[in-house]
Formats: sequence, structure tokens, C-alpha cells
Amino acid sequence: MADSSGRGSGLPSAGDPSTPSGPKPKGKQTQGGKMVESRYLQYEKKPTKKKAVGSSTKATCSPRCWKDTAPPPRTWISQPSMDLSELMESQTLLLTLLTVKMENSLAAFEEEAERNLVTVCQEKKQLLKKAHELKRKLLLCQKKRELVDVLNPQIEMLSPYAAVSESFKEQYKALATALDTTRHELPVRSVHLDGGAQKFLDDLQRELTTTHHLLGELGVCSSEENGKVLDLLGELKEMTQKKDLELRRSFAQVQELSAGVSKEAALINQEVWEEAQGPVAPRRWYFNEEDTRGATWGEASSPLLSGADKPCAR
Repeated sequence: MADSSGRGSGLPSAGDPSTPSGPKPKGKQTQGGKMVESRYLQYEKKPTKKKAVGSSTKATCSPRCWKDTAPPPRTWISQPSMDLSELMESQTLLLTLLTVKMENSLAAFEEEAERNLVTVCQEKKQLLKKAHELKRKLLLCQKKRELVDVLNPQIEMLSPYAAVSESFKEQYKALATALDTTRHELPVRSVHLDGGAQKFLDDLQRELTTTHHLLGELGVCSSEENGKVLDLLGELKEMTQKKDLELRRSFAQVQELSAGVSKEAALINQEVWEEAQGPVAPRRWYFNEEDTRGATWGEASSPLLSGADKPCAR
């Protein structure tokens, strides 16, 4: 970039050997564009004698003295010039290529980073699951160890009682068997039995055997017939329940009908009686009007209302 800027400006570089670091004397420019140095530069190392104005002493001047003086004008070297727009286009193209390469490499790096991140996350999940499993196993082992520590002293303490418990188990079984066989024994304290309870049970056993034999001959003890009888009894029970429900409903309907008939008959009788008495008597009875004598007409007795002919209050 520095070379191209230097070429574009048309100035020679600082490291050009044709441009000395000291003061540059004037030179002749040829048609080829090369700088030709003057002949007096060949005598640069020889001191020149100059007379100082207003002084009789002689002083020598070296090239270092020229630093304080103004530099001579530089000459232009003709070089192939490049158009600035083409230079900018080339630089823009280079920058675009670099940008595309950077984007491609960045996309590849991003994909690889995503894959690595997914892999790391999966490994993390697996490790967490494994850690939880190991922690659970550790807790179980600790609990088992605590239980073993608690149970070992108890086992050592209860081991002498194992033989005693076995004998107690056998005795308890014998006691349970005895209780099971004697729990159905009849109370015979207040009953007189000839020969004792055992003789009575033996006689009862013979009688029960005879009864069972007779029932078997009659076919009453047959399981199939018993099943049929039970089915018939179940059907009879269902039919009885249905009939009972129907009878209850019918009885309720009959009661409602009887009440309606009684009410209708009472209304008819009342209407006939009111027509027979006329409008004056019902008004006195229903509205409790007083006559001029101070007595209520409702309290007056009527020959039709004597005894059972009085209307019932509703």
C-alpha cells in the first residue's frame, strides 16, 4: 500500500539510492528522465576556501553546514501512472474477497461451535443423569448401612429367643386346634343328659346320618334340584316384589279416586241442600250475620242441621 501511494503521488521513496540524504544540488535532466549529477559533486570531499565578509579568518564548510540551508527543489521522475479509480476498484475487490473469505470461515467456525456446543450439552445431561443415579445409589447404601447397624444388635439380642419362639409356636397351634374343636360344644350345665355329653353327641350324629339318608332317597338333597329350587324361589321373590309394588300403586290410585268421589258427592249434596234452604239461610250460616234481637243467625239452629245433617267444616 505504501508503494502504490508513493507511485500515485509521483514522488521518489525515501530509500531510493538516487536521492542522497544530504543537500541535493541542482542537476541536469535528460530526455530519458534520469537524473545526472553535476561535476562539482565529485569534489564534494575537498574543502573549499571562501572569504568571510568582515573577517580576516578563513573557514571551511562541510556538507553538514547545508542542513541549515533550504533544500534545493526535487526533480520529478516520470513513472507509469495508474488511474486512481482503477486502484480503488482493485482495493475494493480485494477487500470484498477478504470479507467473503472471512464470512465463509466464520460460518464454518459457527457451525462447528454449534455442533460442539450440542455435544457438550448432551454430555452434560448424561453426566448429570449419571451423577443423580450415583447419588441415589449412595443414599440407598447409606440407608441400608444404617438399617444393618440398627438390626445387628437386635438380632444378637433376640437370637437366644428363637428356640423359645418355635416351642411357643407349636404350643399355640395345639391350643388353637383345641379351641377350634371345642368351640361348638353345647352348654350342658343346666340340661340333664343320660350318659353325658359325648353319648348325646353320638346319638345325635346317628340321627343326623339317618335324616340325611332319608332326604337323599326323597331327592331333596340333590344339588341340581336345589339349584333349580333356588332359581324358582328367586323368580318368585322378584314377581312378589313387582306385584307388591303394583298393588301399592293401585291402592294409592283407588284412595285418590275414592277421595275425589267423596268430594264430588259432598259438593252435590251441599248444592242440593242450599237450593232447598234458599239463599237466606246459607248467608246467615256462612257470613255470621246478626238479627235485630242481637243474636247471631249463625248460632240459630236449623231443623235440617240437627244431628248428622250439619255440614262439616272444610
